[in-house]
Amino acid sequence: MSTLHHGSMQVHHIPVEGVLRDCVSALVAVSLSETGPLPLAIAPHDSMMLSVQLGQGADAVEQKGEPGLNTRLTGIRQWTGRFTGAGDCISLFALLTPLGSVRLLDSRPLVSAPRIRAAVAELLDPAPTRRLEADIAQVEGLGGKLRTFGAWLEARATDRRQQSRAALRAGRAAMRLCQDPQASIQRLADEQHVSRRQLERDFTQWLGASPRHLSQVARVQWVARKVRAGLPLAAAAADAGFADQSHMTRVVRQLTGLTPREFVASQRTPIAGIFRAASGGSTVYL
Repeated sequence: MSTLHHGSMQVHHIPVEGVLRDCVSALVAVSLSETGPLPLAIAPHDSMMLSVQLGQGADAVEQKGEPGLNTRLTGIRQWTGRFTGAGDCISLFALLTPLGSVRLLDSRPLVSAPRIRAAVAELLDPAPTRRLEADIAQVEGLGGKLRTFGAWLEARATDRRQQSRAALRAGRAAMRLCQDPQASIQRLADEQHVSRRQLERDFTQWLGASPRHLSQVARVQWVARKVRAGLPLAAAAADAGFADQSHMTRVVRQLTGLTPREFVASQRTPIAGIFRAASGGSTVYL
């Protein structure tokens, strides 16, 4: 458990434990008391971001939007996103693994969902997210709110609801790709006993991203984690399956607009540091 104070910003994370570990890679809460603008940048990473944003006042839920619609999902990003935070809010984040996104969202297709901040109530129905937002609003403190969020996620992870076999297949293959970025798409398809083309369709339908794009993102994040653990950049590139350091540089620049050294070292905001700590060295925010 860790809390960081920086001016008007308070950032907190708690460890992911037990049954949640297959579904969630990090749980982070951010409280920003000042009003914006706050320039932020978020990098492509091999998770989907589930977020709940509430206000700071007594009407915390209604302050940010209609009840149930303040819980949103951002898919696996295509490139670095730069935006300006509005401030005066509390935001809770769960980085969902590919399998976690399938299980927690009841195998809802993501092919036509907005890639950035899709309302979860439109993927499921408003009742679960209305209850979640009301429960979080009633709890004091960032740590308590984050534990409430984690308990909601754990309840969904352990509830035995019917899931699509094809969606679970895509989730399992995507998890293998994140754990082993050198795995070929054909090998993943063989492991799931489907054709490569079918697996590509499954990824698009259930995860909203292609295997090739997820592979690139997973390799870039693999390099970030390995270099921060002490591996030289060239060795990390080879370990991730890049042909050489130039190949890695091209992919990192394409996805992030930064050189590999800039990407690995980037930590411009307290949010970047706490996400790095919570996710085992991944670069989520810059």
